[in-house]
Amino acid sequence: MTAKPAAAPSLPFGAELVWLPTADEMAELDRSARESGAISERALIESAGREIAHAVQRDFPTGCVLALVGSGHNGADALVASRTLAAWGREVRAVRCGSNPPEPNVLAGWPLELEGPEGLDALLTSEAVVLDGLLGTGVTGAPREPVAGMIRSANASGLPIVAVDGPSGADFTTGAVAGDCIKARTTVCLGWPNVGLMRYPARGYCGDLVAVEIGFPPPESPMSFRAITDGWVSRLLLPRPANAHKGHSGYVTIIAGQRGMAGASVLAARGAVRGGAGIVRVVGDPANRDIVQKAAPETIFVEWDDESAVREAVTWAHALAVGPGLGSGRRDLVQAALEEAAREAKPAVVDADALNAWAGAADELADRLPPGSLITPHPGELSRLVGRPIEEIVADGPMAARDASRALRCAVLLKGAPSWVADGEAPVRVSTSGDAALATGGVGDVLTGLIGAQLAVGLTAADAASAALHLSGVSALLAPEPVGHSASELPDRIPEARSLIMDSSSVAHPYLFVLPAPRGSPPAPAE
Repeated sequence: MTAKPAAAPSLPFGAELVWLPTADEMAELDRSARESGAISERALIESAGREIAHAVQRDFPTGCVLALVGSGHNGADALVASRTLAAWGREVRAVRCGSNPPEPNVLAGWPLELEGPEGLDALLTSEAVVLDGLLGTGVTGAPREPVAGMIRSANASGLPIVAVDGPSGADFTTGAVAGDCIKARTTVCLGWPNVGLMRYPARGYCGDLVAVEIGFPPPESPMSFRAITDGWVSRLLLPRPANAHKGHSGYVTIIAGQRGMAGASVLAARGAVRGGAGIVRVVGDPANRDIVQKAAPETIFVEWDDESAVREAVTWAHALAVGPGLGSGRRDLVQAALEEAAREAKPAVVDADALNAWAGAADELADRLPPGSLITPHPGELSRLVGRPIEEIVADGPMAARDASRALRCAVLLKGAPSWVADGEAPVRVSTSGDAALATGGVGDVLTGLIGAQLAVGLTAADAASAALHLSGVSALLAPEPVGHSASELPDRIPEARSLIMDSSSVAHPYLFVLPAPRGSPPAPAE
């Protein structure tokens, strides 16, 4: 009988605290748990195997299960899962794919024979579900033969594959795929999901990703990365009192939009309004007044060549959002606004052309940023700001974000897939929502306004960035298709996204973390 997957989840979910360890951090957590006596190695393997079996049964409830059993812990986990599925009545075949088979005692007396790898191709022609227990979390670089050939055979079979901890062939820290890599339909992460599985290209090989609890104690100290999740963001989003008035919701002043770029002002303003701001003022080119007030009638327009009106708009606001569509030659305007905001202790989110105005002069910008501010560059903008090659920034986004945060003494949201939020020495926050629907012009403008709204109600810079990232990401996932989605559609989906996040966080889930497969083309094979 052909294996039929259950309906795939459409939106991400995560508990309030979801660490994203590197491969080394995960190995240390495993070692510490065993050596401390908190839990034995055998108990971890047993718990992991049972959770894998539950995931296989949930997603692929029919068909033979063909386990590819490597030499390490992943192989032992796959063997326990196979034994458990056999006890439940599933047809199971297990193939020894490593130089050394796992300890036989994990079979607990069940007569499950490990078959030789020479028969793998014949087994893959049957209607089955493949369980990838080939390589573990610490393996780096391209898989060597014969494992590489087994990966190619499994992928070529077209059968659904469930990866144990992560797809064999992916780097669990960097997300690199150096050679052959399992293309999983489902990935079951044991304990916390590794950070490399949030990064491309590895993310594209994971399919639907779930993280299961197997008995690890909490880490003794914070890990390097933390996921931005429903459970966390729902605690950040402040409820609105029943007797609230617009003053309770925060005032935002947006400085944006040169002549011909009124759309950036409108998108930022609508992001702030839909993000919950009580009143929004837009400071922009006088030529944009009619456009902005027709497209965003809730806003108040201020002409940016009226210095006293601009100063009043800055001192009036609880937070500033500066940069979308600003154009070149506006450094004096931005500098005056930031310095006024600093005197008034009003935080700012600085984006786009407001960052380009300080290209190569990050230290000068740092001296002018109000306390509690953040910048939101994409890799090109950060490259120009700090004078670092864009290739380095793209290659190691989290380190680039953290270095910039230290240098500018503010939070940094480095946009990408995923996006990274760095704030000094704190764990780097990683976006877990959104997809290719965000790959369209104007989305960053909406995000800037949305962050401004969160700053205006009192969130810290890193928290405002985290909440806005998750809200905008879930809003994008509500689009029917990622292609053809417009940034102008994003703001109107923000209230629904907020409601879904709050509802999701109030429901008990059997998983620590759920991340649906990304929409879009499958990853290209490695060169």
